[in-house]
Amino acid sequence: MRGGNIRRHFVSRQVFMPFPRTLTKGLRGPMNRMMLRLAGHAAFADLEHIGRRSGQVYHTPVRAFRVRDTVVIGLNFGRRSDWFKNVTKAGSARVRLGRECLDLGVPRVVPAEIGTREIPRLFRYGLRYVARTKECVVLPITMSRPLSG
Repeated sequence: MRGGNIRRHFVSRQVFMPFPRTLTKGLRGPMNRMMLRLAGHAAFADLEHIGRRSGQVYHTPVRAFRVRDTVVIGLNFGRRSDWFKNVTKAGSARVRLGRECLDLGVPRVVPAEIGTREIPRLFRYGLRYVARTKECVVLPITMSRPLSG
């Protein structure tokens, strides 16, 4: 009987954080630099946001998908991600996605089943079943401009 309670508690913790945050501690800097080089290819994007305490501009690599007049980003590490907290506090961000630079508005969190409906099937499967992402952030596009060069 007690084993069932422990298992239920463990499963409920996964809802908020599919990947252990300890994985990001030592790898965050080198991995981010490498992933930012892929921005603009295969749904990799460069999310530019302002630090909520420092006021500094940060660039974070994310998998982002344009769905009509919004951008969808999976919350792979849950709502405790620094980039998510920064974008939520600022109420805006900018993303380099493909050959465009998009200004984004106030984020809205939705369940992954809803947020991934219109993204390519392979990425939808990866987010929901491989990364076990439970939530996505949907950001409205307020302005779009092509990247030069």
